[in-house]
Amino acid sequence: MRRTATVLPARARGILLVAAAGTLWSTLGLGVRIMDTATTWQILFYRAIAQVLVIGAWVAMRRGRGFVRSFADIGADGVIAGASISMSSIAFVYALRLTTVAEVVFLFSMAPVLAGLLGWVVLREPITRITWLAMALVLAGIAVMNGPAGSEGVSMGTFLAFLAALGFAVFTVLQRRRRHVDMLPAIAVSGLITAAATAWLIGGTVPAPRDLAVAFWLGGVALAGGLAVYTVGARYVRPAESVLISMTEIVLAPLWVWWIFDETASIATVVGGAVVLTGVLTQALGRESNSRRRRGQPGDTPERATPRRRLRRRPEPAASPPPP
Repeated sequence: MRRTATVLPARARGILLVAAAGTLWSTLGLGVRIMDTATTWQILFYRAIAQVLVIGAWVAMRRGRGFVRSFADIGADGVIAGASISMSSIAFVYALRLTTVAEVVFLFSMAPVLAGLLGWVVLREPITRITWLAMALVLAGIAVMNGPAGSEGVSMGTFLAFLAALGFAVFTVLQRRRRHVDMLPAIAVSGLITAAATAWLIGGTVPAPRDLAVAFWLGGVALAGGLAVYTVGARYVRPAESVLISMTEIVLAPLWVWWIFDETASIATVVGGAVVLTGVLTQALGRESNSRRRRGQPGDTPERATPRRRLRRRPEPAASPPPP
């Protein structure tokens, strides 16, 4: 009797890959907490080196002889997008040094809502009622997190977390403006910019072996590896589903530091973060619904593509972006 291997459907594989990406990204805050001797600049520099190596290898596998051309194709927008990710990365790590992981990841999750506002300014994309509602919910959540019930009001950590979200929102808008181009090389460019900006600040110093290994994990596995599997998985699930599934990052990130370091968030942070996430999901689900109405597809009809189109199809930018 011949045995046939059980193969998961494409959508099931996509769900598992997107969930795996969210799980990998959720370890970014934990990794920064684990490193007790490395300076912030050392974390950023060595994480960026690993990021460049892994993303560069991923682009090389995908493009082969077109490796150099793939970097040239991103153009000036790609360089600006890389600089935006670099700014976001620096602000994200510094924010983790100043406030709780929960507050940072909750605030960073507002990036897609900021991208909607920037899309109106830069791309003249109309802001729908759903987007205005999402923005109102995000602002309300931030007010709860940093209001009288919060710990210290609007702190430097809060500002840096917002700056990190803004940097990724800029990247999202530039990616949308050049949607016909593979913008993954811009992530490698961001690593090069971060490494160049921090190299002179570390003075050639190397952290302890354990901290160095964690830094390489953050850049090469948690960030770059998560982005790689997300890129593959997002091809097989709808954008709104990708958002919902990748929320594993937002849920797990505070749990890791609570479990290992007993780091807790205030009630105001948890409640405000829940309101922010509600705004993000409102934006994602509303955008998916509007997109289906424009295509004239019913909500429960899966999108089909011919084999030829599936090879060329690129996923839409997800409304819940990977953290820097």
